[in-house]
Amino acid sequence: MDGNDYLLEILVRQKLETARALTARRALVAAARPRRASLTESVGTVLIALGERLGGRVGSPGAVPRASRSCVTPRASHG
Repeated sequence: MDGNDYLLEILVRQKLETARALTARRALVAAARPRRASLTESVGTVLIALGERLGGRVGSPGAVPRASRSCVTPRASHG
């Protein structure tokens, strides 16, 4: 191996060490951040909250469960 190959090998090793250190640092930073909810999750959560506000939540004070609404049948009028 002549001097140029040896020097090139040292430079490549240094570049690899730098790249690995940078990757490890980025992984630590990513692990330290809280996970953000995806757009789909955020929209779904908002729609559920909106539906609960508009339709009333089952089990909340004053709310009538949906099953009891559908079981009520109108009386037949005799006349």
